[in-house]
Amino acid sequence: MAKDFAKTAQGVFDGVGGRENIRSVVHCATRLRFTLIDQAKANDDAVKSVSNVVSVVKAGGLYQVVIGNDVHEVFVELEKLGVPTGAVSSGSGAGEKQSLGDMLIGTISGVFTPILAALMGIGIIKGVLAILTVALPDWAKSGDMSYTVLHAAGDALMYFLPILIAYTASQRFGLDPIVGMVIGGALVYPSVVAQYPFGPWGVHKFLGLDILVMMRYSSTVLPSIFAVYGASCLYKHLRKTLPSSVKNFIAPFLTLVITVPLMFLIIGPVFGIVGLGLQSGITSMVAIRFVGPIILGLIMGAFWQVLVIFGLHWAIVPIGIQEASVPNPIFANNHVRYIMAYVQIAVIAQVGAVFAMALKIKNSERRSAAIAAGLGGVFGITEPIIYGFTLPKKKPFMLACISGAVSGALAGLFGSINSGGYGIAQQIGAMGIFTYPSYLLPGYAGSTMNFMIALLASILSLAGAFILVYITYKPDEVELKTVEAVVIDTSKVDTAHAKKVYAPVKGRVLPITQSADPVHQQEAVGKGICLMPLGGKIFSPCDGKVEMVFDTKHAISITSTGGLEILIHCGIDTVKLGGKGFTTHVKEEEEVKAGQLILEYDRDLIARAGYSLETQVVVANSGDYKAVTQARSGDCNVGDLILYVE
Repeated sequence: MAKDFAKTAQGVFDGVGGRENIRSVVHCATRLRFTLIDQAKANDDAVKSVSNVVSVVKAGGLYQVVIGNDVHEVFVELEKLGVPTGAVSSGSGAGEKQSLGDMLIGTISGVFTPILAALMGIGIIKGVLAILTVALPDWAKSGDMSYTVLHAAGDALMYFLPILIAYTASQRFGLDPIVGMVIGGALVYPSVVAQYPFGPWGVHKFLGLDILVMMRYSSTVLPSIFAVYGASCLYKHLRKTLPSSVKNFIAPFLTLVITVPLMFLIIGPVFGIVGLGLQSGITSMVAIRFVGPIILGLIMGAFWQVLVIFGLHWAIVPIGIQEASVPNPIFANNHVRYIMAYVQIAVIAQVGAVFAMALKIKNSERRSAAIAAGLGGVFGITEPIIYGFTLPKKKPFMLACISGAVSGALAGLFGSINSGGYGIAQQIGAMGIFTYPSYLLPGYAGSTMNFMIALLASILSLAGAFILVYITYKPDEVELKTVEAVVIDTSKVDTAHAKKVYAPVKGRVLPITQSADPVHQQEAVGKGICLMPLGGKIFSPCDGKVEMVFDTKHAISITSTGGLEILIHCGIDTVKLGGKGFTTHVKEEEEVKAGQLILEYDRDLIARAGYSLETQVVVANSGDYKAVTQARSGDCNVGDLILYVE
């Protein structure tokens, strides 16, 4: 009997509260992901009772309706009902009502995330240059262009930051990115830069009146963000109201001719002054010589990871960038920041805590996961540590924060002794262990000691957290239990006649019931296995035809020559990346062979975005067969047999 997708769509539509409760809907490989105005208005039982609906999951502020392999067909029927589709911009809400603070943090996160990799890259360049200028003090002054070129590579992002921020903000707010970049570019246009004041600001004539307050905008953040936001509102309005014949060129013309002057007259000065105020506030704290840096080190060491939990650390990042936007005479006119100088001390404490937990845990899988999370923390990624280990147990997290606080305060104290009362400082740097070269400040007499204080404070923070947690941590029953390898019994399988599915990626094979995704764990989409991948390439698990390549590129559906509907789903919630980090090598209706490259993904990008790389391989039409049996467990290579289907 044919499935009635229109009936399914109508049932889901009614169950979630109808058009007036739906902001937007997108779909991934198996789910409809609704952004609702009020989730309380959705009737879970009614949705679950709809034909073809497998389950309902609420996560990440989204109302997710699990459909399975037919999700695209239901999505098409929802479009016919007039449901708005596509990702919701920051200005539209996120399904549940958000506070102003949540919206601000979400916006800052969305704007800064795309440039973090480059920001870390220039941090490493600056660190290498700092080391080389200490080792070769005459290099920078010699006129050798090698120094100039490398310095440009390390400094270009910061100088042209208004343009880059304008680009990412345009993507966030729905403005044509090129129009946004023009707005940001105006802030660092050569003839504008020539008018930058020597002091905090200068006054210039505009239309004959002394009303234009000029400030320095290179390396700034806030003017671009707010100018682009205003421009996006104007641009969208113009695109809707202007005649089709002229809107393509009149909309950008009016947007630029209105926004750019207002940016220099109002937005730039207002938020430039806000930025100077933030900088002055931090400087004022540090200026309380000796006492200020100790307090700052204690606060950052104790609460940085607390801010990470709630996503509030994004509110600090612009302050750190603002600090480094001007030369600091105390530290030999280097572009340094105080507040972020203590962050690594807090980060490394969580690493010490999770390594201590790993030593006490007997369960091999759990211990391996703890060690892997700790190694990630060494390179600055602490979310797996926090959410997977220290925070759920509470005490390890708190002890790590205490160790970070004490070590941060000591760094402030000894840094003040070294700098004459101003604590430690660093240039813009990378994350994790790569941040330490940023404490070397060229031309600063106390540079080496500044570096040593930061390094020793970090070692103390790590060791303190490790000792405290190792002494006090008591593993639970599961963590003390030695888990034996999964025993695969294929004795009852007719291996000669069963259909076979092969590993699409090198990694570790686990039962689908051990998936971290609750829907796959319940086998709601189909029976199969999950893989913890070691590579970044996905190969076809069978001979067959590509049925669907999802718009977000994170999932591919293949129908094998034997009739198996195989879904390869890369990651958990990676649909939210909107295709970033994924590259497909096949198209729909294309014939493929087992072992053929079909998909690649950027492991680093996905991990930095906070998503699991767990890959599920399921037989979506499992109900058509007697049994789906896992063929192996543990490590596997591409092409190893993983499933029998009878």
